[in-house]
Amino acid sequence: MWVARVDEGWLFGDLSPRTAEILKGVPMLLESEDPRVRARLLPETLDDVGHEADWRQHAVPELERLFASRSTLVGRDLAAMRPMKSGGKLLLLITNQHASAWLAALNAARLALYCLNDLNAAHMELDSEEPATPQQQQAIDSIHLMAEMQSVLLGDAPVESCGSITDLDL
Repeated sequence: MWVARVDEGWLFGDLSPRTAEILKGVPMLLESEDPRVRARLLPETLDDVGHEADWRQHAVPELERLFASRSTLVGRDLAAMRPMKSGGKLLLLITNQHASAWLAALNAARLALYCLNDLNAAHMELDSEEPATPQQQQAIDSIHLMAEMQSVLLGDAPVESCGSITDLDL
């Protein structure tokens, strides 16, 4: 996978079908009704039972709308992924306008994968000796991929600027 900064946003190229499959799971993770995911994304925040109930009544629906909106934007960008001219790899453009939605969606998806796969902090260390099942290892790899993408979108990773996407022969 490579990344370039274009006028329109961030261009992720040479995405494998497996990487595309992982990314296509992001909206589904945001929309998950699994109680573990909901508890992780919408945790109890207040000690006072009455205040917590008020927060759940008034704030949670808005947060759910935000997750749904992010899911929709990310889903649209994923639907617009296209094959590259050279081979079976794919190209994804994350527009400047969708970057914050992607950041939030990737973060929520990482949290969802973490709890759905019963991971712990030791699993996440690169040199971990914590045994992981094959499913857990796939989740860990997906979490790391999403973290790399977040790093790019946050400007923490060096990315070459290339002008407009229309100037590129991809």
